[in-house]
Amino acid sequence: MMEKITNKEYQNSLGNGVPTKIQAIDANGDPILSTPSELMTALENAGMFKRIFFPLGTGAKWLKIMEIKRGINCSFLLNMICYANQPASIIVGYAMSYEGNVMHCDFKQLIGKAGESYNPNIKYRKENGIISIWAKDSAVSNKASCITILHGNAEFPMIIETPPEEAIQPIW
Repeated sequence: MMEKITNKEYQNSLGNGVPTKIQAIDANGDPILSTPSELMTALENAGMFKRIFFPLGTGAKWLKIMEIKRGINCSFLLNMICYANQPASIIVGYAMSYEGNVMHCDFKQLIGKAGESYNPNIKYRKENGIISIWAKDSAVSNKASCITILHGNAEFPMIIETPPEEAIQPIW
């Protein structure tokens, strides 16, 4: 729940540490205090983005997480962790599949060590106008790894499936 506060109360609450709450302004122009999680939920509920969580797994199994079909484009963030004692990865991605079999898929790792042993990993394949994306599941929780859709659309099968041999692993 977001609580109304004054700017002075917010400044006093900061102290010298890292803030665990964020100051914002509600629809009436009143200052409020919110946690990052509450703010993300409010933005998601307002339709500004969409989050899709990976199901809980073993940390070692592959999931088919996304399919981008012909005529669709999609930009997204992958926030992934396989095991609690290993680094997480945040990867930004863009995929598009246009008419005439023109397909593009690109990834950039922002933080982490994707692709190394015991760390998150992704692979993709472009075939018959469909871009399929696979990722390693998470043994941490069913809220530990997710896709945040920034723009566009996709399908999210979230099924256990090993990528085919010809699937491409991005080079980090």
